Amino acid sequence: MNMFLHQKPFVLSFSALVIVFSCHCSATQFMMGDSSGWVIPPYPLYYTKWSYSHFMRVGDSLEFHFDPKFCNLVQVQKSDYDHCTTLEPRLVFNTSPAIIPLKEKGTLFFVSTISNYCCLGQKIAITVHPPPLPPLSPSSAPSPSRVPLPPTSAPASSISPVPANSTAPGGNNNGGNSPTQGEKSNAMALVYRTSTFNVSIWRILSMFGCFIGLWMI
Repeated sequence: MNMFLHQKPFVLSFSALVIVFSCHCSATQFMMGDSSGWVIPPYPLYYTKWSYSHFMRVGDSLEFHFDPKFCNLVQVQKSDYDHCTTLEPRLVFNTSPAIIPLKEKGTLFFVSTISNYCCLGQKIAITVHPPPLPPLSPSSAPSPSRVPLPPTSAPASSISPVPANSTAPGGNNNGGNSPTQGEKSNAMALVYRTSTFNVSIWRILSMFGCFIGLWMI
């Protein structure tokens, strides 16, 4: 069941591809002049406008309906088409309907050689276009190429390196010349002791001087 679910999108895509391919490749049979058929036209450029309004490809076909008692159909060269002559006719059709398969791209020229019908506009030039290209199958469709991304460089650190002999804040190392906390305490104790000793000697000398003065009196 799971395998069928995984394959179902591919089956649907392939079915749609077949339908599109069939639509593009199916041949179309065009009826000349539509409901009017191949007759003396109501105005000279009638069949010229009809040809411009229909897009025909290789593989399609033309169907001419006419009354053989009054009309015929002749395929001619371009020069005969331009001058309404039949000096070099290629094909002549005296029965209706005349079905002409379009086997190669190019331009086909048709006229009627009855009386002056060609001069009245019973002539047509058909442009045959190349057949459509078949759509690419899923297996032949080029896979998108992957463009390799350039390697991303690591962002530069905003913290400057700390020298190896520097003292971290609050540490006990004494890598520089500044005294440590212990040295400062010892120095203060030494100063205190020295000042106390000096005061004691001064007091002794003062008392000794007073004693000498009293003795001399």
